[in-house]
Amino acid sequence: MHQYLEIILMLFIFSVFATIEYVILRKRISGVNERKYSFYIFSFFFSSYYFILSAMKYYLGYKKENLFDSFWDLQPITLVHYGIPLLIISIIAPFLLQCIFKDISCKIIRFFDSTMFLVLSFTWLLVRAVNNRAYCVAFIIAILISAFAIFYLKKNEISFVFEKDTRQKIAKALPFIIFWLISVAIYIPNELYLNNASDFPMSYWYFFGMLLLGSLISVIILCIGMVVYLTEKQLNIFCVLMFVLLIVGYIQGMLLNGSMGVLDGSQQAWNFSQYAINIGIWIILAAAIIIFSIWKKEKAYKIMRIVCVWLTLTQIVSLGVMIISSDDTAPKSESLLTTDGLLEVGEHNNIIVFVLDRFDGRRMDEILEPDPNFLEPLQDFTYYENAESEFSPTENSIPYLITGATYNKDSTEKYISYAYDNNPLITDMNNNGYDIGIYTNSRYVPEEFKDIVSNYKDGIQRTCNMWDLVSLMTQCSRYRMAPFVAKEYYQYDTSDIELLVTNEKITNIENDIPFYNKLINEGLKVNETTNSNGTFRFIHMHGAHAPYTMTEQFQYIEYDNRRDDGWGSNGVSQAKGALKIVYEYIRQLKELGKYDDSTIIITADHGYTESLSDSDGNMIDISFPILFVKENNQHNNGTLNINKAPVCHENVIATIRNIIGVDTKNATLDDISENDEKVRTLKICSNDLFEEYEINGDVRDINNWKLLYSNGKYAGSIIKE
Repeated sequence: MHQYLEIILMLFIFSVFATIEYVILRKRISGVNERKYSFYIFSFFFSSYYFILSAMKYYLGYKKENLFDSFWDLQPITLVHYGIPLLIISIIAPFLLQCIFKDISCKIIRFFDSTMFLVLSFTWLLVRAVNNRAYCVAFIIAILISAFAIFYLKKNEISFVFEKDTRQKIAKALPFIIFWLISVAIYIPNELYLNNASDFPMSYWYFFGMLLLGSLISVIILCIGMVVYLTEKQLNIFCVLMFVLLIVGYIQGMLLNGSMGVLDGSQQAWNFSQYAINIGIWIILAAAIIIFSIWKKEKAYKIMRIVCVWLTLTQIVSLGVMIISSDDTAPKSESLLTTDGLLEVGEHNNIIVFVLDRFDGRRMDEILEPDPNFLEPLQDFTYYENAESEFSPTENSIPYLITGATYNKDSTEKYISYAYDNNPLITDMNNNGYDIGIYTNSRYVPEEFKDIVSNYKDGIQRTCNMWDLVSLMTQCSRYRMAPFVAKEYYQYDTSDIELLVTNEKITNIENDIPFYNKLINEGLKVNETTNSNGTFRFIHMHGAHAPYTMTEQFQYIEYDNRRDDGWGSNGVSQAKGALKIVYEYIRQLKELGKYDDSTIIITADHGYTESLSDSDGNMIDISFPILFVKENNQHNNGTLNINKAPVCHENVIATIRNIIGVDTKNATLDDISENDEKVRTLKICSNDLFEEYEINGDVRDINNWKLLYSNGKYAGSIIKE
């Protein structure tokens, strides 16, 4: 947050300096006192300096961040580096304006301000985020329009909205603004919530209130800006363009979308003819409205206002009916896994398991190839390069790592239900007096276990940032209203909605930055009040899973191609960042003197999760997780031990059971040597898919993999064909 204040202050100071200089110059050279226009002159310089900094950051690679997020690592010297060019420009720019444009310079400034506001308003209405790229494009468009208007400005005066009949002009625009408010900001998001309430973590009335408040504030700011900046002609253009976008978007959402797939992150598919017909309809309708508004101006505006009012009232009534008839408006007070005890360790017998989601062994190879020393903080660990997970994806992998329950193919239950009903690992820990803290999504741990999991709490309500909510919900609306050719740009999925939650009490596996900040700001501590025989901490992190929104420097970035599961550079950076968080935890554990007698396991719930075989059953890919283990009082003389033993998560569970003193029929990690020949299996269970693969030998060699069977029917039970 500090970078917001410091950057704004820097822009403010230089804008004020340039404004004062310009007013003084105009007075001395032309004898004209422009003090009454100081606000507009200030706006011109402020937006210009903002553009200069945004362009510099864009050039440096910060295209998808806004200016303030670009300065995420802001230092005092950074302000000096950027302030010097702004100071020089502040001195030169007023002279250039006066010399080049002379008497009409102030008129050009005012026209630019109005044009910039108009362009920036539609930029905000249309783009996912006004980042550096979007702002620079908006500024350049405003400059070009202003340049083409210079000849007109020399000969004509321009009439601004605030100069006369202001109330009538705003009243003229209100139906269009309210139509946007109800359609885009209120109706579609509320309909989305009421039809998919289980996907929204917050209570309905909290959601509705925050959305309404944020949208109203946005509308008020928009109206004030229209009064302060726009010319009368620009107000007319604003109304017509707003109507075109809203009415054609409304028709798209109601009639043209057809049947769309579930928004699970997969790209929607339309063929070329669908694209062509759809965009053709948009062009025809938009052109017809614009031509009619020019040809029959007064009549067109009257019809457009009537349509806006009618559709607004229709949607309000429809929303009211939906709310009254819905069963999903009750407050959501849940039993959830919280962050309580996340940074607490015990006096002795600590078992700490880090699960870095989707961290494949090949991702680790990518990290180590250019930086062989990256694993230096794990010098007392053993790196099992030939490890395999029991399950993929997360929905079964996490329950397995918590319970260790062997999968029963004949069970009529889903694995998660079966697993917790069959003597799970955490029950053994509880029986042996361990304090248990599990930090993952609550859906992976049944509520019945809240009595033995110390961070399972009742009555937790989810909250979110108002502006993030408005931004995402209007994006959802634009997705529905956009033509097919633009829908991918507005695409979203349920993980985006989950990321809205800002309640720091709730465990967050979608973003590792809050965990890092909590670790740095609060630090690890020893819980000296517990009477437990040991402490178990299971920490599930976002790790190497897409979307890639964190860098290794713990900077949050917006990743537009977040549905892309490829092995891109952002994925490497995020994976390194996740491991660095673990490194920091270990460093603090050493400072507390609790490192030596702690067992620390760093693994992934699974590796790569795309299809591993083709339709004929031939192997096309492999999947295996990272696995690093340091048992209590283990030392490797300052080196990382590399072990190629054929191990799997079953052996990890056996190792933990052995440490807590519970008999296990399975081999521990220490029981398996590199020369052992052990056949392992990987089970992929998701929705209606069940596949089982056999690995006989090195997990990294695709020739050692074989598809055992794939029945394609996993819906509560497995039916083998």
